[in-house]
Amino acid sequence: MQGKTIILALATSTTALIAGVYFSFSVAINPAFSQLSDRAYIEAMQRINSAIVNPLFALCFFGAPVLLPVAAGLYWRAGGGRFYLLAIAAVVFLIGSLGVTVVANIPLNEKLAAFPIQQALATQAAAARADFSASWNRWHNVRTVASVAAMGLAIAACLVADPAQSSDR
Repeated sequence: MQGKTIILALATSTTALIAGVYFSFSVAINPAFSQLSDRAYIEAMQRINSAIVNPLFALCFFGAPVLLPVAAGLYWRAGGGRFYLLAIAAVVFLIGSLGVTVVANIPLNEKLAAFPIQQALATQAAAARADFSASWNRWHNVRTVASVAAMGLAIAACLVADPAQSSDR
């Protein structure tokens, strides 16, 4: 197996794993959390936002935006569909997933992390949740769609015939 094929597989895998995390939030976790009390919602989000900062998540979270452009670069000379699909996937992921996360979701997470839920009154918890959840979910949906789109493009790139291999036949 060639090095560029391994990079393509890693780029696709890390993109798919991040898309899966975001998709899971959108279709299961967020709907379940919407049924929690304000205090329970804030506590759960604070714990998730703390727990998700771990080496395995970071490997995928930072792996995808590094590996997608690298994979695109490796297929640049060959041109064709694989390069263009990977280049578009990289742009979509960098802007729509990583960019949105850094600019929108992380600052909201940090603000929520600083909220003193143990000392908060019920009205304060309700206000903190209202201030956080609508905006966080809106931006989360953007990064979910972007990640799933980037994943689809990366998978499509895997399925496109490699011009280098076709010419060898």
